[in-house]
Order: sequence, then C-alpha cells, then structure tokens
Amino acid sequence: MIDEIDGGETAQSSGQGTCIHCDLPIPTSRQHSSGPEFCCAGCEVAYAILQDMDPRLLEEIADAKTAGPSELTYEEMDHPRFLELYAHQLDSGLNRIRLHLEGIHCASCVFVIEKLPEFLPGVINARVNLTTATLDCFWNPDAVAISEIARTLDRLGYRPHPAQPNETERLYRLENRKHLIRLGIAGACAGNVMLIAFALYAGMFTGMSAEHLNLFRWTSAGLALVSIFWPGQIFFKGALLALKTRVPHIDLPVALGITIGGIAGLVNSIRGRGEIYFDSLTVLIFLLLVGRYIQFRQQHHALSQLSLLKNITPRHARLVTGTEVLTVPIEVLQVEDQVEVRAGDVIPADGVILSGDSSVDESILTGESRPRRVLTGGEVTAGTLNLTSPLRMQVQSVGEQTRIGRLMNLVELGVSSKLPLIELANRIAGVFVITVILLSLLCLGLWWSSGAKVAVANAISLLIVTCPCALGLATPLALAVAQGKAAKRFILINSGDAVEKLARPGILWLDKTGTLTTGKMQVQVWQGDQSRFREIAALEQQVVHPIATAILGYIEQQTGGALSDLPMPEDVQASPGQGISGTVNGHQLLIGTEALVTSEGCLISPAYQQSIADCRSQGLTTVLIAVDGELEAVCGIGDSLRPDSRATLDHLKAAGWSIGILSGDHEEIVNPIARQLDINPEFVHAGVLPEEKLQIIQQSTPEGLTVMVGDGVNDSAALAAASVGIAVHGGAEASLQVADVYLNRPGLSPLRELIDGARMTNQVIIRNLLISLAYNLLAAGLALGD
Repeated sequence: MIDEIDGGETAQSSGQGTCIHCDLPIPTSRQHSSGPEFCCAGCEVAYAILQDMDPRLLEEIADAKTAGPSELTYEEMDHPRFLELYAHQLDSGLNRIRLHLEGIHCASCVFVIEKLPEFLPGVINARVNLTTATLDCFWNPDAVAISEIARTLDRLGYRPHPAQPNETERLYRLENRKHLIRLGIAGACAGNVMLIAFALYAGMFTGMSAEHLNLFRWTSAGLALVSIFWPGQIFFKGALLALKTRVPHIDLPVALGITIGGIAGLVNSIRGRGEIYFDSLTVLIFLLLVGRYIQFRQQHHALSQLSLLKNITPRHARLVTGTEVLTVPIEVLQVEDQVEVRAGDVIPADGVILSGDSSVDESILTGESRPRRVLTGGEVTAGTLNLTSPLRMQVQSVGEQTRIGRLMNLVELGVSSKLPLIELANRIAGVFVITVILLSLLCLGLWWSSGAKVAVANAISLLIVTCPCALGLATPLALAVAQGKAAKRFILINSGDAVEKLARPGILWLDKTGTLTTGKMQVQVWQGDQSRFREIAALEQQVVHPIATAILGYIEQQTGGALSDLPMPEDVQASPGQGISGTVNGHQLLIGTEALVTSEGCLISPAYQQSIADCRSQGLTTVLIAVDGELEAVCGIGDSLRPDSRATLDHLKAAGWSIGILSGDHEEIVNPIARQLDINPEFVHAGVLPEEKLQIIQQSTPEGLTVMVGDGVNDSAALAAASVGIAVHGGAEASLQVADVYLNRPGLSPLRELIDGARMTNQVIIRNLLISLAYNLLAAGLALGD
C-alpha cells in the first residue's frame, strides 16, 4: 500500500487487476464489479479518445465518467487581483498561468490535459509536467475565461490551484543541476581513467611499447586534471574555507591527498616511470561527490520551506459588498471587510462575528478535539472550520498578520534556527589531518638516510594511501541505505541528521489528538435504550458536527447497515455547543449536554448519574438522549487510544527515553490518557497553545535531545524547533513540511521501528569509521616500513 502524502487517493491494488490502458494498479476507489477498469480518469478518457479519435468526446466523457464536477465555480480566478498575482500577459496578447493540478496519476493524465486546446476554444497551448504535477496554460482572455478553464479541468478530475512562485525551489534546482553536472563529469573521467589503468596494469605483465605507455599516461593525466580542477575544485574550496574559519573539515585531508597525488602523478608522467595514481584520484573524487550529493539532498529536505500559509487558509473568500456576495481571491481581503462563511467552510481571516451562532472546529490550531461555540461579538481565527451555521464576520487581520500567519513565521524561525549536523567524520577531520601530516614528516625523516628521492617518494605514498576516502563515505552512504530501508517500511526520513540524533535517548514529547489517539470522536460508552437508533440517526443527520458523526457511526456499526430510508424529522432546532432537538415519528427527541436536558425538565436517575460520572472520569464527552421528556440513554464520546500506543511507549521507556505529552485538550481529557500510558504527571501539559508548545520545546532542547511527535498545524512550530520533528500518518500538510521524519503508517509502531533503526544505523556508521581509521593506520604503517 502506498499512501500519498498530499492526501490523494490511496493507490492500492486488491488483486482485481490493472488498468486496461496503462497497466498500472487500479486504486480501490475505482474498482467496480463489472466493465473495464481504469486507474484514473485520465486513462478512462484517453482510452475513449484513442478508440474514436474524436477529441470532442473528451468533455462528454468527463461529465459522464468522472465522480462529477465539484461545487466550485472558480469565479475568483477572474478577479483582476488574482490575474495580477498569478498570470502573466505576453507580448502576443495571450495570458500564461501555471496551475498545480490534483489527481495527476500517469502519462494518460498528461495526454488528456494536453488535449485541452482541441475542445476548449481560446486555450492555445497546455503543457503538463508530470513530475511536479503542474500545467502551463496559454490562453486568449478575449475568447475564454480562466475560471472556465479551471472548471473544465475540475470536471476532468484534476482540481486546479495556482502554483505559488518559490525562489527557494528555483535556487535549489540550480544548485542541484550543478551537483549533477559535477557528478557526470567526475563519473566520465573516473570511468575512462579506470579503463586506461586496466591497460597499463596489463602492460606491466605483457609488455607495452614506450609510445603507447606515454600515450596512456598522459591521457590519464589529462582526464585526471579535468576531474581535479572542475568537479574536484569543491573540495579545495571547502579546505580553504576551513583554513580561513579555523574549523576542521574533512575537505582538508581530501584536498591534501588529491594535491599530493596529482603532483606526484604528473611528476612521474614527465619522468616516464613510477606510479601515477590518477585512477585512484578520479574514483575518489567521484565517490566523494556521490556522498556530497546525498548530503545536499538531505539538507534540502530539512531546510526547504514552501508557503505553508496557502495550505492552511482557503484560496478564496465570500466578500460582502452591499447586497451582493462575491467570491474573491483571499489576497483581496482587507481589514474591516465583511465576509460570509458558510457551514463547512474554512474561515479565511481573523475577525469578529457580526451575526450568526455556530460551532467552530479549532483543533488545527489548539489541538482541542471539542468544537467551540461562537456567537455575535465572538472572535474567530483563520484556518479554523465553521461547522454548523452560516456566519458573517468583519476582518481584523489578514495574511501573515493572522494568528495562523504568525504561527507559520514561528515555524520558519524554528527551521532556520536548526544548525546543520557536523558529521562525526568532520569532527575527527582536524585530528586526522594533523596526524597524517606528522606521520608524513616522520616518514620523510626515517627514510632520509636512504636518500632524498626514496624519502620523498615514501612520504608522498603515505599521504596518498591515507587520503580519507572511506572516512568521507562512511556516514552519507550508511544514511542513504538507512533511508532506503526505512522508506520500504513507509517511514520517510527527510533529514539524515535525524538518524544520528535518534540513536541516543532523550525526551520524547507527543501530541495527544491524532498521535497517541486515533484523532476521531467515537462512542465508547452507551448505557440505555437502543430501540430508538433510527429516530436518533434521523435527527443527528440534520447537523454537521463531530459528535453527530460519532453517534451516526456507532449506530451504523451496531445495526450493521447503512443509514438509509430514515424518517424525516420535524421542528428541528440546533443549539450550537448544546445539542439538537426535533420530532421524529411523533416522538420529541432531545440530544445534548446535561445542562440542556435538565433545562427541559428531564430528571436524571442515580444509575445515569453514575454513568455520567464514569464518563467524565475517563475524559469522555457526555451526551444525554431524552425521548418525550424521559432520559433514555447516556453515551460517552471521546478520542480512543491507539492500540499500539502503550506497547510502543513501554519499549521506548525501557530504552532510556523520557516520555511527555503536549496537548491542547483540557486536563480532564488528557490526564486519563496519561494515566493509561503510565506517564509521569510532571511531563504532562494540557491546554497548551501552539506558542506554549514551542516554548516548552525550546526550554527542553538545550538540556539534550528533544523529539516532538505530532500531526497538526498547532504542532508545526514545535516540530520545527525540536532536535528531531516527527509527523505521524494523517498529519496536516504544514506539519509534514517542517518535520524531519514522516511516519506514513497509522499508529506508533513505526516510531519504535524508526528509533530502533536509528540506533542500529549509528552503530554501522561508527563501525565504518573505525574500519576506515584502522585501514588508514595500517596503510600508514606499511608506508613507514616500506
């Protein structure tokens, strides 16, 4: 199973075959009992096009075969401000825009999307980059609106978003290109010099004419000089920088070895005899550049920052202008604007409620699993979700000035404050280079009595054979292998530094909701009558709320069937933060809090009072159900503990880790979880805001290794500031982007595998370094005693 991090479909095959168009596995969501099967909408449409060769069928097939167009109109894309930000007007009068497309799956998707100009007049050209899932679209604004292009793409199953300009990514691509060019040149030089070396070694035993011998020697010298002065110059720059800053670095002994070996090889080429060393030098440069490239990619994953704000707040808002409500880009919003937020919408800015009564899910910011009721005059925050009723609000802060914007700034600050790891190889480089130089001087002195030529040759041999090739490769290659093995276990390690850090115990802070628990509200206790399930389900279906969803899920599970053909409730009244009432099948139902039920005159018997007390002691939200004025059931709803949480934490405690909880939930919810997991109360922090989580992490980090495990936006700043940040399966995109590690499997078992694997990898690295040092000492000893 492969779960896409960006929240796309789960691409898994259940053995029902492959796509008849491209032979890729068919996702479970697209498998049907009859008829041909395709892995995506693109293959389905492409197959039909190729059958009839009529591109006009594309839109017709899209409407009939895909899951159906969304409710999005994309009218905000026609706003001048949107076009100013994301589109470019060309000299020809055409416009160009780059869109990120959701749902691109394979080459067939590219084929279908690039057919856009053939059936949508006004679109001149459409070029798709499958790797980045982006579309470069050129269109005539007088013939077609960008909103119509977006709606068409949406109908085809590829929901478009404006691709955000990113200078960091552009610079990364340039640097990545330089690394690849260096690797290509170094590899070509090393390969050709090795082939020539085979000929030279063969000539030592079979004989070779002087002219061929000189030709091969000078050809090797030429290729080696190209390798040394082009791709190899990076090591000389590093060595000069180390000398200027007086910071030991492995580039010092590498540059020294390459310099001495190159000079010795050229001298022997001129003399026409002796070792030339060019094969060893070119291979050394190539292998060290491979290790350098691996390290560069790790640093990019650890430090690159995308625009996190766009992944949390919506891209458009419903702006109230007089009697009209217009959909506009979120960039258009200004302080004191009035905005309408429908039920189910994400709030686009910080503001004050002008009218409305609703519940808001703030878990993305606070981690609080229970929604908060908001009334006229109350404050709401960008990025939170309006659950039950429409709201009209006045904007107070937009963009980076919102609370979520300030939190993202803290995230970026946390990432930039993480210093890159100085490898163990670099830490010993200073001692190593001094030792090698002293040994070479000792060798020169020991052999001086045999003549200056012999003494110099032996000293040069010592410098060359002790060049730290294995020392430089020991860490990056071991980390690369570890990352590859972890990926097979769906553990994605973005930073190789994390592997070395996790090898030793420290303090492990965990978020509660979605990390220690499943992150879903579920009915865990039900006491009372179950004969009213259909009436309860009919009433709860009238609201969108996590508690209603939990009750509906429990009823469906208990009845063993889908909730269909339910009676229609009458006189439904929802009280945000309290509950819901209505008449179903002639019976008056009331579902809600204890305060709501008792205010209607319902009496609570001692048995039910005990049940309510038990639910509260377990940290569960208590919901009472009354029928015709009589209390008939009590249910406890909460976020259940993951099955593997206790075993994983017990294992980590035994390995020397200290365990703590950082949660935005109330103490009455967090403390029972902590007791179940046997966590020291001193390390349990409940009701903490994102800024407070960051402060606790910052206070813990100077004392030693601090690891943060979380899944929400409210954890992002703490994840960024921790020594190692670990995002768990199902986490918010903002948390994934700042984390050093992503556990792409549910539960905490992958955390145990990660830490155990890091410890074993560190042992391998240390063993490799010891072997490298032993090899260099042996080579030095042989050179001294030659």
